[in-house]
Amino acid sequence: MAFTDSTPSDKEEPFILRATKIALVVALYWFISISMVFLNNYLLDNKDLDAPVFITFFQCVVSVGLCWIMNFLSKLCPGFVDFPSLKFDLRVSREILPLSVVFIGMITFNNLCLKYVGVAFYTVGRSLSTVFNVVLSYVVLKQTTSFYAVLCCGVIL
Repeated sequence: MAFTDSTPSDKEEPFILRATKIALVVALYWFISISMVFLNNYLLDNKDLDAPVFITFFQCVVSVGLCWIMNFLSKLCPGFVDFPSLKFDLRVSREILPLSVVFIGMITFNNLCLKYVGVAFYTVGRSLSTVFNVVLSYVVLKQTTSFYAVLCCGVIL
């Protein structure tokens, strides 16, 4: 569903079906995201396990393993599991290396933030990143934002 092309097919899905799928995906994202915050907070509060960078590394290794499993399942059950094929291209890897480094930094600092501040403060900081994205998009990239997006930022603030 999430990895398929968004080009229109021969028969369009009814609006209610598309809306339900989108709502389900958003609800699942919220559930997983909130669960990860509390699980990471539990792991990072553990005094016996003082290894926030190792936790980040292990989460990345598990993510790669899950991608391999999903790739295998998509080949085993192509009608049931839809996942893009995994292939390594050195040129593409070099091009996305800066993005990958920033992503790893983001996950690492998310975990370090959770280790040293509470979940409430972490959530406020994470919510404010949306506001900073809008502001920096305007300042750095000279991109304007819709009125509704600015209104949502006001709600976040």
